[in-house]
Amino acid sequence: MAGKKSRKASTEKDDPEMIEVVLFKSDSCAFCPRAEEVVREAIENFGSDVFTLKVINVSENPEAAEEYGIFALPTVMIGGVSVTGIPEPDMLMKMVLGTKAMKKRKVRSK
Repeated sequence: MAGKKSRKASTEKDDPEMIEVVLFKSDSCAFCPRAEEVVREAIENFGSDVFTLKVINVSENPEAAEEYGIFALPTVMIGGVSVTGIPEPDMLMKMVLGTKAMKKRKVRSK
């Protein structure tokens, strides 16, 4: 996993059904590798064709953390909702389901 940067199957602009998962990590963060592992496993278990995963290494791009308002690492953001620390798979699924519900509401209201 160490050599993987971000992998994107698609962007939300290409497919509005895709859910963007953003993981903020740092080279000096002791908990970040485990957080990334949990996120990747959850995505694979749920169905990787539903997600785009964007991994932002704030060691390389500190402005991104400021831009998103991230103050602690690791942080996972799904649908504008973030959780800091090593996420529980159940929490990730709740965030995903909440994001899917919000997207359906937006589509219906158009």
